[in-house]
Amino acid sequence: MSFVLSLICAPDAAELTPALTERVNHGLQAADARAGPITWLDPERAAEVPFEGDDAAVLAELRRRLIDVPVDVNVLRAAGRRKKLLLSDMDATAIIGETLDELSTFTLHKAEIDNLTRQSVNGLMGFTETLVARMELMRGLPIDALAQTWRKVEPTPGMKVAIATMRAHGAYTALVSGGFTYFTTRVRDLIGFDCDIANDLELVDGRLTGRIPLPIIDPAGKVAALRRLTLERGLAQPETLAIGDGSNDIPMLQEAGLGIAFCGKPKVKQAIPIWLDYAGATGLLYLQGYRRVEFVGEV
Repeated sequence: MSFVLSLICAPDAAELTPALTERVNHGLQAADARAGPITWLDPERAAEVPFEGDDAAVLAELRRRLIDVPVDVNVLRAAGRRKKLLLSDMDATAIIGETLDELSTFTLHKAEIDNLTRQSVNGLMGFTETLVARMELMRGLPIDALAQTWRKVEPTPGMKVAIATMRAHGAYTALVSGGFTYFTTRVRDLIGFDCDIANDLELVDGRLTGRIPLPIIDPAGKVAALRRLTLERGLAQPETLAIGDGSNDIPMLQEAGLGIAFCGKPKVKQAIPIWLDYAGATGLLYLQGYRRVEFVGEV
């Protein structure tokens, strides 16, 4: 079969009932797909159906039919699904929330900084422009504010398992962020990534200067990181995977062999057809065809 219809629900849900799978079968028939038998990756939580047919028509039909249930519906090519290189955004992807928004609570400009973040992730303003503006508003913050922000950081549920599982199966994993190495190095170690790539912070006498040393890791920088790691690992572009939520991630997601909009903003979901809205971080494993029994660690 040329394609796979992937169905994944939330980790604590069991939405893939016989009644729902019957709706799936009717949807495949309505889209004139020639489907094979369902394969359960995790009973009642993650399944896939191989099929031949019009992949765009199947995706549209099934998303329309299952719009009322919290199930991620995706269509992927059947061949080459297990990837050997993963690049993940940090804020609102590898971890919950935005580190700069948390850091902004220690300034007098939180509302302005948070608004700039929203403008950036939704693609309403340029990433570099908003990053520079946000850091200027944080000028003078003591390094203790960074430490207090770090203490609030929580990994996205399932991300440690996703990274450990991919690494156990030979993949290389990188945390690539337009944020700052103060946080990415710690998140790298907390979650278990092989490496991290991000911007540096300039500190003088223990306080932020508000300046960002060049080069800035912007959308083009994320693409460059993907290309460099692909070359260094001796891989081909189809063997790569990238996940992210904001508009600054779109070029990286489009460049990867498999790009995933992870709880993506509307502009991201318009550009990237593979979505994970409900499944959490372990959804990226199910999309690659991993079974629950293959997971490393406890979700």
